[in-house]
Amino acid sequence: MKKLLSLMLLLMAAVMTTATFTSCSDDDDDNSYTGKDELSFSIMGMDLKQSNTADVNYIVNQNSNGSVSVIIPEETFDFSAVKMGNVSMGNIVQGGYSVNNIPYDATKKAYYLDYSNNANADVFVYGAKKNYTITKGEITVSFSGNKVTIVNVHKFGNMPMVMTGTFVGTRK
Repeated sequence: MKKLLSLMLLLMAAVMTTATFTSCSDDDDDNSYTGKDELSFSIMGMDLKQSNTADVNYIVNQNSNGSVSVIIPEETFDFSAVKMGNVSMGNIVQGGYSVNNIPYDATKKAYYLDYSNNANADVFVYGAKKNYTITKGEITVSFSGNKVTIVNVHKFGNMPMVMTGTFVGTRK
């Protein structure tokens, strides 16, 4: 009886180990791209452009209907050297959000979607955090080998500027 019980416990441990190793495959990272994002916009006659402060991971999922969905991570852009009057602009921290079901546009040879008024994001600017509706949102996703380029033209609420984020990432 003890042998049978020991054999059963050993068999159960082997099954659990196999299941654990199977669920930890590298396939989970196939849709993750690492790189820099550049944020540019114009305000009060100034054209501003800044890369994010650290590499970020964008997730691009292929959907069963042929579209893609993009998870845009939280990102920090350091505009502290920019003065608006006597006040430093400081960091702009854009919270993460998702843009789903971006269809392929054959004329653009890329995935494209106008997602205006269909997403929200937390934004931290001038020392205050606020949740904004993305009142203008256009995203273009294109692939080349193991690289992805995502151009995200967006405006938060009634902020005075439209921003363009350009992410270029390499598959992890």
